[in-house]
Amino acid sequence: MPSRDHFPPERRILDVAPDGYNTVPPTSGRHWPAWSACGFYNYPLPDELLVHNLEHGNIIVSYNLADDAAVAALRAAVDAIPLAAEFAIVRRYPDIPEGMVALTTWGVLDRMIGVDAARIARFFEDYPGNTGPEFANGLPCTTGVQTMPSTGG
Repeated sequence: MPSRDHFPPERRILDVAPDGYNTVPPTSGRHWPAWSACGFYNYPLPDELLVHNLEHGNIIVSYNLADDAAVAALRAAVDAIPLAAEFAIVRRYPDIPEGMVALTTWGVLDRMIGVDAARIARFFEDYPGNTGPEFANGLPCTTGVQTMPSTGG
């Protein structure tokens, strides 16, 4: 696995690592010292923030879905998983192809076209918050920071 080192939040991964992360979305690597609160975000959250969640054993669901019905289906699929309330962050992610959903936890990536509720549930069953190198049984994202979408700049 790549480094678990932290770097200052005013920097991005390309400022500190020439090739950035080795997967899209990332599954490990250098990151900011803060982490995100659990939840369903209809806007992007920075990789540098969420890699810290991965280090805690959280599951990140990244999506690039243009259709509102598909987004609603994704929300319903994640909401049906009890573990998601304490261990999942769902975010819009334009860095994957349109129509794709990507599931990540530390060192693990699964990508699919469209929303496959059974496959998403299976991922949570297979990786129930225990993959992160920092806490043996995971650390819920309920203690993370709430983020708001950027207003530009």
